[in-house]
Amino acid sequence: MTAAPTPVRAVESRDPATGEVWRTFASSDVAAVRTALAASRAAQKEWGAESVRRRARAVERFRRTLYARRAEVADTIHRESGKPAVEAAAAEIMTTLDLARYYAGHAPRLLAAGHFTPGNIAFWRKRVRLRHEPLGVVGIISPWNYPFMLAAGVMLPAVAAGNGVLLKPSEFTPSTGVLIGELMAEAGVPAGLVQVLPGDGHTGAAVVESGVDKMFFIGSAATGRKVAAGCAQRLIPCVLELGGSDPSIVLADADLDNAASGIAWGRFSNAGQTCIAPKRILVESAVFDAFVEKLAARVRALRVGHGSGADTDVGPIIRPSQSAALARQLQDAVAKGAVVAASAAAPAGGWFAPTLLTNVTPDMLVLREETFGPILPVVRVRDADEAVRIANETSYGLSASVWGRDLAHAERVASRLDAGTVIVNDVMVAAGIADMPYGGVKESGYGHSHGPGGLLECTRTKAVVTDRLARLRQPWWFGYSAEHARNIDAFLRFWHGRSWSERLGGLVRSVKLLISHERPI
Repeated sequence: MTAAPTPVRAVESRDPATGEVWRTFASSDVAAVRTALAASRAAQKEWGAESVRRRARAVERFRRTLYARRAEVADTIHRESGKPAVEAAAAEIMTTLDLARYYAGHAPRLLAAGHFTPGNIAFWRKRVRLRHEPLGVVGIISPWNYPFMLAAGVMLPAVAAGNGVLLKPSEFTPSTGVLIGELMAEAGVPAGLVQVLPGDGHTGAAVVESGVDKMFFIGSAATGRKVAAGCAQRLIPCVLELGGSDPSIVLADADLDNAASGIAWGRFSNAGQTCIAPKRILVESAVFDAFVEKLAARVRALRVGHGSGADTDVGPIIRPSQSAALARQLQDAVAKGAVVAASAAAPAGGWFAPTLLTNVTPDMLVLREETFGPILPVVRVRDADEAVRIANETSYGLSASVWGRDLAHAERVASRLDAGTVIVNDVMVAAGIADMPYGGVKESGYGHSHGPGGLLECTRTKAVVTDRLARLRQPWWFGYSAEHARNIDAFLRFWHGRSWSERLGGLVRSVKLLISHERPI
């Protein structure tokens, strides 16, 4: 990744439904990113030295501030991303409130120093203390589809762990990113600790190259590879949450009404612009026709509109370029024989009609590519074995779902799927459970957010080993001799021998080895 010395263009807060630009930000250039990093580093020295409990209290203040300003936050999210008001409140604000409560309540315990004595008796004098220390300043590049929750889901544990943060929000949702920074400042973190840097891809590249101590990237696999390469050049770690082509398997014993309702919500909420949405539905042949009929009825009933009222189900697509990509995938499928089993009525303009496809074949783009919008292909399979095989025939592995009444059978199917999380009889909730680590496998990324894993991703673990009897020589120090070699071999017999007699035969020399007072050379 090569950062440009000057910004390429301004970034805009634009209403996806109307195209109206209601706020503009200058892209942060390389110099601005470096200045922000220096300010965050200066503030982090003080913040990282604070107790975890004090940092946790700031996270709790963030939660209270967000709750008090939730209507304003929801309106900003709706206006900038187009998602319906209900989804802005439930998926974005509720999940973020839960994350803040989780880290405020659990960070002191999870980050507390631990100690133990090593299991090898040769180290009986040693005490090991483990400390979880701040990394320094972390960079976050967050996406537009869940612009508040996904950014906060990394920022909150990073701040609780004592880090500074450089947040580069998506160029499509800069106002939401700026608002997160305002809420964090209102929560009382040191001035400069959290820096929000509106901008486009050049700004993101500048953050990677700036000298941050770790990168968190949420977005496409193509850009994720660039971020990973940039981090590798600088030998800094990164966490990547990338795309998905998540399968849903509907077993023959599934409650078809429940499965149809859940899958319809999972696929078409946020206008289908969700990484962990069910994007390929694999249905056992015995119930295929009945399931498609029920799912089609739910697709036709979807209410597509602006999303400002509580009665809208599906909002607009983020930008015309995204709609064009969806149209290309749909045209490809129909040209190759796919059947439009159902679609919802959609206004002209920034919307894309939710569409259900059957007679789908593996050569179609809707099965070969990630479909980031409201197109849903349904595939007939012979049985669960074929469903699992097809489900795993993808380079992605973010999430999956299995639907069935026999929970033991459904969980066995779930265990065979290549995915970071698998949900039985629901969809997408893995990203909304605050106390559960969330992440993908294969080309869906690596590392975790949320839960204990998400907090520990924001720390470095330091081990401090103390010898409690400093006057005794160590058994492995110099002063080698034939006697020393015999004692070492005796200890190996005592500690790893195959029988009790062999082990007891080495006991006396082992004791001599471990408590010797001879001074080393």
